[in-house]
Amino acid sequence: MIKRAFFIPFVIFLAAFTVDKLFLLDSFPLYYLTTASFINFEHKQRLIYQLKDYLNQPKNQRKNVLVIVGNSRSFSFDLEYIQNKYPDWILFNFSVPGGKQDYFLYLMQEFKKNNIKPEAILFSVTPQAMNAKPAVLTDEVMVFGLPASFIFSNFMHYNVDEITNYIGKKLFVVYKYRPKIKVIEHRLKKGNLISFINFLIKTENVLEKNYGNIPSKIEFKTSASEDVIEQNAKSLFNDFFVPFVIDKNAFYFIEECIKISKSLEIPYVALFWPPISKPLLQKKKTEKTAIVYENHQRVYKTVYDVWYPPMVKMVDNYKIGWIDLNVKDPLRCNSFFDASHLASVCYNEYTDKIFEYITGGKK
Repeated sequence: MIKRAFFIPFVIFLAAFTVDKLFLLDSFPLYYLTTASFINFEHKQRLIYQLKDYLNQPKNQRKNVLVIVGNSRSFSFDLEYIQNKYPDWILFNFSVPGGKQDYFLYLMQEFKKNNIKPEAILFSVTPQAMNAKPAVLTDEVMVFGLPASFIFSNFMHYNVDEITNYIGKKLFVVYKYRPKIKVIEHRLKKGNLISFINFLIKTENVLEKNYGNIPSKIEFKTSASEDVIEQNAKSLFNDFFVPFVIDKNAFYFIEECIKISKSLEIPYVALFWPPISKPLLQKKKTEKTAIVYENHQRVYKTVYDVWYPPMVKMVDNYKIGWIDLNVKDPLRCNSFFDASHLASVCYNEYTDKIFEYITGGKK
């Protein structure tokens, strides 16, 4: 009876595992996938070696290389614009949707392994990616971007729920992608599957051609109205900043990124805070949803008051650049697609701001 008690759960697991793998057969995934994010992560693996090969060229036969490591707020730069205005530079963009500090560290470890030394590297930092207690959890980067070897070598910097969720989504396709009948029905209608396949192909081609960027002129983001931005800011703040608790592991990961950059002797290293809308910034500066403990007492402060000073302190400690495009040096262009993403019309100024720090010595 005891043997049967152990045997039955094993059989159930094996049966579920086998049925789950049917969702990977042939072209079936194309009928239920709802995102092209996986293409972005796959492309970054190839981009590492593309960058390595480019840097191995004689210095007088190549341009200066800027590397940006970030999220969706930093992957829509236009290489053509950079080529025309900053002809001595080329941008390799390692930003991914939802990019977080653990993914940045994984990339930097790959850079160190391959002795990749660009002339400049920027790490995008946002309080959203450094909240240990968001109401809405995101695991896209961890599941799609990080290999098991990285997760388990850094297991002490993840909680039990994150580790078990990672294992579950790596083992089971259905848990990872959550196939929906409505999506499958939609893809079965004439022309819809081909449209999705073309979308995947276009995304991959754009990433390849533009060294990891998806130029804003290709994926054009229109300007939203003030009312829409205001409502989106409220929703976004409630989802990701209520409550807000500093994630010490995120600080560990970004600090390790800086250390590796320094060990590689990269000439210009900076943290940068991509621009967000004024309504969202205002909430971060005024609404007291951040939890800290002072004298063993719980105290509520603003997200800005809890997050911003440690970032500045880190920058000062390591003597690196700090590109704050929200409080210290905001853009003149104030058009946004949503509360946390610039509209396409602002990307040229966004680009110019960054290069003012890299090439113009702006502090």
